[in-house]
Amino acid sequence: MNRQFSLRYRLRRWWFAKKYRWEARCVIRLAVWLRGVPVVAVTGTNGKTTTVHLIDRMLREAGYHVGSCTTYGVYHDGVRVAEGDKAGHLGIWQALHCRGLQVIVAEVGRGGMLQYGTGFSQCHVGVVTNVLADHLGLDGVWTVDEMAAAKAEIVRRTDPAGAVALNADDPRVAAMAQRTAARPVWFTIEGREREFDHGWFLRDGALWRKDGAGEERLLTAVEMPMTHGGHQRYNIANALAALAAVEAMGNRFAVPRAAQCAVLREYERDHRVYPPGRFILARFRGHYVLLLHIKNPDAYRVEAPFIRRVQAALGCRYLIGATTSIGNRLEEYHRAESEELARLCDGVFLRPPVDKYLRGLPAEELLRRLSVALKPGQLLSTNPLPAEMMLERARELFGHSFILMYCRTHADPAFNLETFLREAEVLPLPAAALAGAA
Repeated sequence: MNRQFSLRYRLRRWWFAKKYRWEARCVIRLAVWLRGVPVVAVTGTNGKTTTVHLIDRMLREAGYHVGSCTTYGVYHDGVRVAEGDKAGHLGIWQALHCRGLQVIVAEVGRGGMLQYGTGFSQCHVGVVTNVLADHLGLDGVWTVDEMAAAKAEIVRRTDPAGAVALNADDPRVAAMAQRTAARPVWFTIEGREREFDHGWFLRDGALWRKDGAGEERLLTAVEMPMTHGGHQRYNIANALAALAAVEAMGNRFAVPRAAQCAVLREYERDHRVYPPGRFILARFRGHYVLLLHIKNPDAYRVEAPFIRRVQAALGCRYLIGATTSIGNRLEEYHRAESEELARLCDGVFLRPPVDKYLRGLPAEELLRRLSVALKPGQLLSTNPLPAEMMLERARELFGHSFILMYCRTHADPAFNLETFLREAEVLPLPAAALAGAA
């Protein structure tokens, strides 16, 4: 068996982590303190990675040397220097070794924070995007309120002289303002700008800044490629979160408005730039393929209306899904995913992830949970078929009028994104799907 997944190796790794967890926390926190590099910490259920990349690019656009860590890896001035999931303390540790470093922008995930700590004693800016029903049942966290309490560790560790960027549309996140002495900078896409004095908001399709009684219009949502004509409102929220964080850093790292707008107008315009966008339309082997970053039931619900718009604009009669999940979730979570798939798709390819994402759950049980709500005939396969074989099978069953929706969140042994993008033709989204955003 591969050493990475052998029982002996797992036990040794668990013992080492348990024995030296406290020491690792202290060493990393001390290193951050000694280096004196300010940290911008981003947490939440959805939107963390996008928000980190936006903040990183805005700071670099203004001429600063930035180290960042996300689930995609560690970056130094935009160049990836370490691959893999580096959201948290280990990513911060690796980012500290970048030369000329002026600031660290860190994605802080729930798991690493609960097991190993935040990776710093104090951050200059804390950002919380949202708190949703994901990762429940892990590390003693069973409810959304308990998850909010765990993620509030970021705002508790924010320097009182710094600031926290908080989502005013999420009541649990808004309540975190009471847990910190740092100045709150708010963001909202739901029209709550009257509830705060300083922050960012969406009005009439444009992004605005509020400072007391004054208001400043920045740019329209349709100017940002990542919103796809303003339809993907969650990416508008991510943009507002990044703007709020950059404003909160203004006393140490000023970023001109021109630099902020330049980044928002370019982010996800070119999918060849890594990491690629979260919603990509491509033509592969003569068929349409949607590459999506969907990782929980809430993401399915949010994306479904726009997926349907794209399907209708392309004139495709059938929508075929290809997806998997992660093992260490409650059965109710997997059932909710199954229900969303059953509502959205005409046929579904369920795929077991690589072993490390099973997290102790047998692949057969994971596939059973994901298929529980599917109607007879909806389940097309439970094997890790390559993309060309899925397309061939779909063509046999549905003819040529279909679009394959591939959810690429968790590692798939039969799919390599970079190889796929080299062969596929990335297409602009149809104008009919982008028109008429709310």
